[in-house]
Amino acid sequence: MKNYYALFLLLFFVSVNYAQQTQTLIVDKAWVSESEEWSDFEYSGQIVFNTTANSEEGTLRIGNYDFLYDFAEGKAKFSNKATYSTAEFTHPRKLSATTDKQGVVNSTYEGTLIFQANKDYYSVIAVVTLLEKGGNILGVKMHLKENKRKEFAFSIKPTS
Repeated sequence: MKNYYALFLLLFFVSVNYAQQTQTLIVDKAWVSESEEWSDFEYSGQIVFNTTANSEEGTLRIGNYDFLYDFAEGKAKFSNKATYSTAEFTHPRKLSATTDKQGVVNSTYEGTLIFQANKDYYSVIAVVTLLEKGGNILGVKMHLKENKRKEFAFSIKPTS
């Protein structure tokens, strides 16, 4: 019985530690800009960004089929269309970081947005800007490196 109790405690502490390291960010509002004209945009379902404390700075996991299909311009020809449901922004290289008058830090990264499930694989180079204040992400802007005319911006809901 002691071994089961010790195992339970170990699993509890590992799960609590993991939960503290992952941050889930829900999109409150979305905008799209084509040729410098911003307009509200709605996707079916919620757009979700996940960050992990152990990952490289700027790394994100993104979830929403409609947004990711639109972002990748539908160019990937997957055998399973569900592969568009999630993507990972990996290997970010910081391009710039600025702080505005309100103390919001704008950090811009260039990296690879990877779609992968089983044998399906597709990647694009993306530019992502994270807007943070006090360690909390307030917003995200992103566009394909090759297509600067179409840009997406998101405000994040507080998750508490």
